[in-house]
Amino acid sequence: MPERDPAHGVRADAQRNRRQLIVATRKAIESRGLDVSALDIATAAGVGVGTLYRRFGTKEALLDHVVLGLYDELCDTAQVCLERPDPWAGLAEFVMELAGAHRDSRGLAEVTATCERPPSPELAQRTAALQDAVARLTERARDAGALRADVTWQDILICSRAALDTDHCLGVDAGPEGWRRVVTILLDGIRAPGRTPLEEPAPHVHQAR
Repeated sequence: MPERDPAHGVRADAQRNRRQLIVATRKAIESRGLDVSALDIATAAGVGVGTLYRRFGTKEALLDHVVLGLYDELCDTAQVCLERPDPWAGLAEFVMELAGAHRDSRGLAEVTATCERPPSPELAQRTAALQDAVARLTERARDAGALRADVTWQDILICSRAALDTDHCLGVDAGPEGWRRVVTILLDGIRAPGRTPLEEPAPHVHQAR
């Protein structure tokens, strides 16, 4: 007789398979992005493809579940940063964390870069929550006189992706943690007072259709 969870009446092996699929998917999209097959995920999780479909219905539903989890972690991080007493420290910490999240997960970086297709309602809600948090982090730093006045929260989001392609250039090797150096230099560039006026238009929020 299969073991059941007494609290929920769910088979313990079904819960274990679900957890293994989530962990395997997260690891798969970290290195390979969203273009990963159901078979590869199931194999890494140590289960059959049929188990994946029984637990989540479709591969896309499993991917959505994992990506939403990554977004929730970012939302939690943003809330922690908003509670930092030093507004600049809170903003700088979040930019570094977001840049690191983009580096750590190719799949996450692919999702945050997507503007052309409408997101799911759940992803749209998380996106709006993150935008609001970054706007508040930006406003706090600006009001404290720590952030240059012409830098917007949209600039902050775009800047968080600057570390994605920082490994090599013309024979120079940045090293595994070189992206942190790049983000630190970038943060100093947006800190008040700014030296060079920003003449180009600021980034804008894409309206998905």
